[in-house]
Amino acid sequence: MNKNRHQRRAMKRNAAANAALLARCCFDYDGNAMLPVADPLAITVLERAFTRMMQAGGEPMAVPLSEAEACAFPLHEGEKRLLPGGVTWLAVGVDVSGRGTYAMQCAKDGSRALAHEAARAMALSRLRASLDMPGFPAWQKVQADA
Repeated sequence: MNKNRHQRRAMKRNAAANAALLARCCFDYDGNAMLPVADPLAITVLERAFTRMMQAGGEPMAVPLSEAEACAFPLHEGEKRLLPGGVTWLAVGVDVSGRGTYAMQCAKDGSRALAHEAARAMALSRLRASLDMPGFPAWQKVQADA
């Protein structure tokens, strides 16, 4: 998102209000339908992440999630979102239609620092791949080898 200084300052001034709007318009794609993110905890997490993104100039951003926060996002039939003992990161951005979108990534490794870096990098990578598609959040889990 290339913005001039005036646009970045305006974005920062209105970050909380705009983040609330973006968070309440997020959907999760389950292969058959678009599911709105409706859990209050998930919306709070999205608001926090979108606020940080806008305060940082509007570029996609990733934040770590607790297990409870990750579980608040829509779960699809038969899908296991968390790896026991793993870490989860949420990346947020704005897609081509101007809608807030996100990607979550879970990773597990003997080195907790490596698991965090893998989950963060993959969440951002998956987010960037979905930003060209309107309203298409991505989710995947990966287990890094120790």
